[in-house]
Amino acid sequence: MSVAGFFILLAIAILLRFIGYRLIPSVMPTGRLRTIALGWVGGFLGSLIDGLFSQFGPEVAGINLVAAVIGCALFILLLGIAPFIKILLGKV
Repeated sequence: MSVAGFFILLAIAILLRFIGYRLIPSVMPTGRLRTIALGWVGGFLGSLIDGLFSQFGPEVAGINLVAAVIGCALFILLLGIAPFIKILLGKV
């Protein structure tokens, strides 16, 4: 991954954190930096998985944008609802 790819993923993570916090603030993981870091990891994994299997959507600086956005959003959402799942299962 290039430096440009790093900053593209960072911008996607910041944008999705902002949008997610405006839509459902209670589900977002606590802390801005934690959420952005989780989004970056999700975007990286989404782009990596897309590159391994099949490429779809535009690619900029080695980052598949569609897969990065989907991976970022899913990673933040899944890790954001993890505490609620623990409560529902009675493990708290």
